[in-house]
Amino acid sequence: MTSSDNLQPQAIGLIFAFPVIATLAVVLRLYSRLYTRAFALDDWIISIAGVFYWGETITSYYVIKCLYIGYHVWEIPEDSPKILGAKYAYATELLYNPILGLVKTSVLVFLLRLTGQKMAVRSAIWVILGVNTIAVIVTFFVTMFHCTPIAANWDTEAYPNAKCLNFANLVTGTAAVSIGTDVLVLMLPSWIVYNLHIPRRQRLMLVGVLSFGLLTVVAGIVRVILLDRYDRHIPYDSTHSVLFCISTIEVGLAFIAACAPSLKPLVLKIIPRLFASKDRSDGGYNKRSKPGMTYELDNRSRRSRYRPTQSMAALEPGWEEEVDKDGILMTTELEVRWDVDGPKDANSQERGSVESLVRYP
Repeated sequence: MTSSDNLQPQAIGLIFAFPVIATLAVVLRLYSRLYTRAFALDDWIISIAGVFYWGETITSYYVIKCLYIGYHVWEIPEDSPKILGAKYAYATELLYNPILGLVKTSVLVFLLRLTGQKMAVRSAIWVILGVNTIAVIVTFFVTMFHCTPIAANWDTEAYPNAKCLNFANLVTGTAAVSIGTDVLVLMLPSWIVYNLHIPRRQRLMLVGVLSFGLLTVVAGIVRVILLDRYDRHIPYDSTHSVLFCISTIEVGLAFIAACAPSLKPLVLKIIPRLFASKDRSDGGYNKRSKPGMTYELDNRSRRSRYRPTQSMAALEPGWEEEVDKDGILMTTELEVRWDVDGPKDANSQERGSVESLVRYP
């Protein structure tokens, strides 16, 4: 007999709601990329992460069912499958960090595809990509071997002499590493657009769209605070809670943040005027009547090498319609020239420009 305040239905609802929302975001992203013929490596990575996310969702579901998450402790049967539930919990822990790592890798690979960036920015992206990869590998193996033998992770009674790391320290430490890489990724958008000479409205919009990762940072901080408090002071009625679902919520928000910048074509169909720039007396970069208009980046990197005929597509690489209508000719990293009748290079489908994220086609 269960009490009327059983929280298990809410817990199950949460662990499925966010994967469904994340999957919808990924599907819309893939549709946008396929529609614009711009499907690339970052889309493969986010798709693989989505498969792992559903794997984590399945293991989380069995954790909730086997360990009676949401029930009061006095309602749990004595013959409940605790060991089986602990095995699913172990699998869930192993999947968590790699999923977030893949999502961040997708974002970083996407940023690498953008042209018109300073060499220092591209170098920083590669460094952060390396740090993220190392962090994922290290946290995965630390989580895997935080108890030796490994079987002690789900059956401590059978291995009384097992050596295990403090679980609260493990969760807090790995979460801190994840948040650290989140912050590094979050800092990139502001750096990328810092020296762009574009209207303030477009600048703020561009930073905002590329900074959706703030959702992940905030969710990660909230998660680590709540879990650290819980793990260090486990309440008597420990199962009557939905705190277990907070990791799924964080991962779901990470998917949404990673997919948001890729939805420009769909957003333009719904609210196109949001991205339209206003004509300015000083020659705004989005004027159609003057194809020779240019805007310059600050003179920070003269060591880059671009051919004078190299062209750039829109932010979503492969937007041939935009390029045909507004060919973009980049002569150096310091200047981008808009030429209505300019030629389109064969590589235009594989590149993109940061600025065109807020440019109305």
